Amino acid sequence: MSVIISGDNGISDVDGSAGTPAIRGTDANTGIFFGSDIIGFSEGGTECARFNADAQFVAAAGTASLPVLTTTGDLNTGIFFPAADTIAFAEGGAEAMRINSSGNVGIGTSSVSTDYFSDRILQLTGPNSAAIKFERTSATVRKWEVGLTTGGNFDFVDTVGDATTPRARITSGGELCVGQTVSGIANTGSSLLPSGRARFCISGSEVLEINRLVSDGILVLFYQDTVTEGNISVSGSTVSYNGGHLSRYAQTTTAKDESLKKGTVLSNLDEMNVYIAPTTYWTEEDELPEGVNVGDVKVETHEVQNEQLNKVKVSDVEGDANVAGVFVNWYYDEAHQVDEINMAMTGDMIIRIAQGVTVARGDLLMSAGDGTAMPQGDDIVRSKTIAKVTSTHVTCTYDDGSYCVPCVLMAC
Repeated sequence: MSVIISGDNGISDVDGSAGTPAIRGTDANTGIFFGSDIIGFSEGGTECARFNADAQFVAAAGTASLPVLTTTGDLNTGIFFPAADTIAFAEGGAEAMRINSSGNVGIGTSSVSTDYFSDRILQLTGPNSAAIKFERTSATVRKWEVGLTTGGNFDFVDTVGDATTPRARITSGGELCVGQTVSGIANTGSSLLPSGRARFCISGSEVLEINRLVSDGILVLFYQDTVTEGNISVSGSTVSYNGGHLSRYAQTTTAKDESLKKGTVLSNLDEMNVYIAPTTYWTEEDELPEGVNVGDVKVETHEVQNEQLNKVKVSDVEGDANVAGVFVNWYYDEAHQVDEINMAMTGDMIIRIAQGVTVARGDLLMSAGDGTAMPQGDDIVRSKTIAKVTSTHVTCTYDDGSYCVPCVLMAC
């Protein structure tokens, strides 16, 4: 048996509509209406929700300030639907998280953007920093936090071990630092720089360990412009340094001389190399001591101690017993802002011979007094002996007619 109560303000036997719901109170356009296998809800003459034919509850999309799914007493916190195939979560009237149409999650941002990657699974955005915490509670409790700092660094922090100093950091400049927060040769730890440089620093122990298991062979390969130039190898208990020579840096008493040619014979001077370390300042990346501010002087300009590196000149004495080595190339020391000579002293190298001078394989060479070398005239190794010719193959010829041949240096 059915009961029908008719009237403008009661229950009727008609389906009704959003504008005139079938079931309503004193508000004539707010209530419940019916359709083919649906139950609709209207408010102010507009449909606001329904149960559809598939038994789904469908509601308005809502907004961050008025989420569609919320709770009594906190109406600006809940769930809303800002766009097609998108779910968002509001907290305090502001969007706190969303899952976009690609299934990616954004926390603290309404735009799960695509910068480098074509898409991303999870994006965290905060006003100053953003972090994720990982915690394991067991016999050995571990707590790690990873995230961006206010300085733009990405830190990995062990909050059980040292909650104030990161175990590792990717700096805002793209440097990967392990055991240090700032890449620097004086900072204990290691770092890889975007330029390709690596830095390692340790106190009171070995800096680098290299191990080749099972077989003899190469430990380290050295390249120049992708061409193999030398290596360090191991055979049994013997370590060999292959394809190289002993060298050092030297300065001259005058400005950089671009006319110096590779293989030129150089002579020692009594005057020592001078190295000046520039002023350094405290930065945001440093752990500032009490009373120190960013921008304050950290270390004043000062002369760096140099016990053994002396200056050189082009050898100008025939049979010079004071030969230091032969010129390889110029090198700019960035740390001390000075031009220096890279000078070969012992081992495989080329040496410059003057035009018209002939050498033979096995000849012992001495200074000719003009930056070139010449045969010594006998086969006795003396204090003036610079090198021994290993091949008469001419590796290069210069504008003045001088040329270079391979040799084994004995300059020191």
